[in-house]
Amino acid sequence: MSGGGLGLPLRFHFRTDLTVQARDINYGNHLGHDAAVSLLHEARRRWLAAAGYDEAGGGGAGLIMLELEVRYAAQAFWADRLCVDMAVAGLGAARCEFRYRIGRAGQEVLRARTLMGFFDYAARRPVRRPADFLTRLTALNEDTDDV
Repeated sequence: MSGGGLGLPLRFHFRTDLTVQARDINYGNHLGHDAAVSLLHEARRRWLAAAGYDEAGGGGAGLIMLELEVRYAAQAFWADRLCVDMAVAGLGAARCEFRYRIGRAGQEVLRARTLMGFFDYAARRPVRRPADFLTRLTALNEDTDDV
């Protein structure tokens, strides 16, 4: 990671595109902060699903939000096609950190960080990280140098 705060990783592990919908627009006629958080959630779920994980756990280790930090750099508007780059970092025994960069046509719209804990929703308690979690998430783009 570069610097402190919301520094970005040298390499991202996953990329997906999202489009700003009418429901995402606030009174300022741009992407609302609540909708921005929903975009982060959608991107994270897509990545986890591509790696064969269910955020809810599906009988094992799910994920629960512990911290969220967002830094806005530009506005986004209805129908904008946004590119979301993501990386996993700060991996611990029972938590991990996701870093996000959302941009549009070469311009950064926002960057974010979520600290997620591994959680068993059935037992309502924290659990250890699945042994193959990092491998499965990062293997998706092993052959992609530009992500």
